[in-house]
Amino acid sequence: MLNNTVFLYIMAFSTQLLNLVTIPYLTRVLGPTVYGKIGLAVGYMTYVQLILDFGFLLSATREVAEHKTDKAYLLSLMASVTLIKLALAALAGVGFLLLGLGGFIDVADIGFYLVYLLAYVFNALLPDYFYRGIEDMKTISIRTVAIRSIFAAMVFLFVKSDADYFFVPVSLLAGNVVALGISLADVRKRCGAFVHKPSRMAVRTMFKKSFPFFISRITATFYQALNVLILGKLYGASPVLGYYTSGDKVISLAKTGSSPIADSLYPYMIRHRDFKLIKKLLIVAMPPITVAVVLIAIYAEPLCVLLFGGEYAAAGTMLRLLLPIAWVILPSYIIAFPVLSPMGLSKYANMSNVFGMCIQLCGLAVLHFAAALNVFTLCALTSVTEVSVFLFRLVTILLNRNKLRAAPASEVEAPAPVAPLNL
Repeated sequence: MLNNTVFLYIMAFSTQLLNLVTIPYLTRVLGPTVYGKIGLAVGYMTYVQLILDFGFLLSATREVAEHKTDKAYLLSLMASVTLIKLALAALAGVGFLLLGLGGFIDVADIGFYLVYLLAYVFNALLPDYFYRGIEDMKTISIRTVAIRSIFAAMVFLFVKSDADYFFVPVSLLAGNVVALGISLADVRKRCGAFVHKPSRMAVRTMFKKSFPFFISRITATFYQALNVLILGKLYGASPVLGYYTSGDKVISLAKTGSSPIADSLYPYMIRHRDFKLIKKLLIVAMPPITVAVVLIAIYAEPLCVLLFGGEYAAAGTMLRLLLPIAWVILPSYIIAFPVLSPMGLSKYANMSNVFGMCIQLCGLAVLHFAAALNVFTLCALTSVTEVSVFLFRLVTILLNRNKLRAAPASEVEAPAPVAPLNL
């Protein structure tokens, strides 16, 4: 567990370090209005990534882990996943064309969005599930850092003014193309083949196995990605979207720091049910998290100016309204699958995501009909939603605390088709 956690943190914080270099550069060079366009595109791509992943990061990972010595099966599996993803990519391309024709995105930016789409398609074709299944997080970490390094280098080379915003997705595409080539060569070396034609039955079976994972994950992420799309519709080319995107980057840092802990704890807790470790971890982690959240709340505006530039002071209020998410994200991640699954309650972790989506959608409806929907109320609503998801999970544990006692391995619920840990 420790080895995988270390590599996950190397990957997460290397990526964030590169973000801390590239994001302030982009926010200053592009300005709030054009940077908001980048944020809107990434918001759309969040849905694209959900569709292209289709739950394979869980379902295919489990299949690889169970058949890691069967090269023929692995080749059939990877070919099946690739065919499904290519079909989903074609549907996503048609979807963007329809969005352009429907006026949801500027027709003049169709090319910009399609390059972003292509970058995400190449990223989706990366066989991360293979490396997770064979428990080789080192390869994923090195490759991810390489992708981000290529992206950062190209950004500094080619993005010199707001007119160069098109090079942002081009830079991402270049990094992903290189990463895919390296990954496929490595898989060929490990499995002794490169191209394989799967049977229709294999493709159909893999689709069915992944569908429950897809439904669970898209439920969890739906309301999180919806915010950028709503703000894009409300404010159009206004700098507001850039301010929100910038403030949300700080919250993303908290999520990035919490995810590796939950990811590595999950298999460990399934095997050992060491609930005392969870308690000790939260006792140690929550005081510094609380102090950090309070300090950011006090100095939100200067922090945004420092990170993103003098034009982004207005992002401070939005960041302040989003800070409750940063406070609960670590305990929320940890008590989801790492705690609820060993207790035999993984279905409640999934239910909490549905609960959160319902709160967000109901809140949006109320704000809309009350004519009170704006960037500030949306930030506040999102914090209420995330805190509610955390409380749902916490109350579930408290109501079932008798299940926290040690139990034989045979009584522990096996990993089921559940959403990914980083919710």
